[in-house]
Amino acid sequence: MIDKCGCHGCGACVWAQLLLDYIGHLRHACQVTMTRTGTRATEEQRAAFRHLSSLGDSLAPWVRSTGPIDAYEMHVPVDVRSALEWFAFAIVSRQLSRATAVAIYNRLVAQLGGSVTAARVIATDERTMRGIGLSYPKARAIRGLAERAAEGLLEPGKLETVSDAELRRELVAVPGIGASSAHRFMMLYLRRPDIFPAGDLTVRAAVTALDRLDDRITPTAAEQRAELWRPYRSYATSYLWGYMWETHPSRHR
Repeated sequence: MIDKCGCHGCGACVWAQLLLDYIGHLRHACQVTMTRTGTRATEEQRAAFRHLSSLGDSLAPWVRSTGPIDAYEMHVPVDVRSALEWFAFAIVSRQLSRATAVAIYNRLVAQLGGSVTAARVIATDERTMRGIGLSYPKARAIRGLAERAAEGLLEPGKLETVSDAELRRELVAVPGIGASSAHRFMMLYLRRPDIFPAGDLTVRAAVTALDRLDDRITPTAAEQRAELWRPYRSYATSYLWGYMWETHPSRHR
């Protein structure tokens, strides 16, 4: 059988194929898309396209064939009105189907009186949180983030000015918030153009396939590989996600 890359079962494609079920799940609850913007492209989108398409690496041909994109588009199936609510739904939806995640999140919002705020989460005991369908780790993560939000971590003014590195450090210090969640928040909610989730399995699968590597690339190697894509690593990430979704289609799509 010839794989999409034109090989006969190379290590990169075999490994990528094993990830398809997992990748399909990641897209399911929060629908991240690679939206082509074409003539509607903003100046930032055009600049990112020019930079990434001009490079002599394995991603450039895919960028050129795809055209300018919106790197930040994400379809969240619930009403999200704050950074804390964005994180709350992201935490709730882990390893759940879209329908189940929406149902549990809506129960959480109802329990909290119509909105997820730091004060309301902190005032709600663990037994109540567990009773609406949250696992202990998820309840703990939401509460921990609410406590940090009450201290100002997610204040709009701070989010506008804090550096990528500092915000990442503060977010991953919260129990239950990993680097992947922090990166997705900075990229998809805050719309920062130079975020690269080196540990993201889809990103690593795409780089492994594009570079025709026999073994999956490590997060450290992926981070080094991405230096070429500065200052538009968020766009490179979206192109990589799109590459996997469109050239290695899953039955979940």
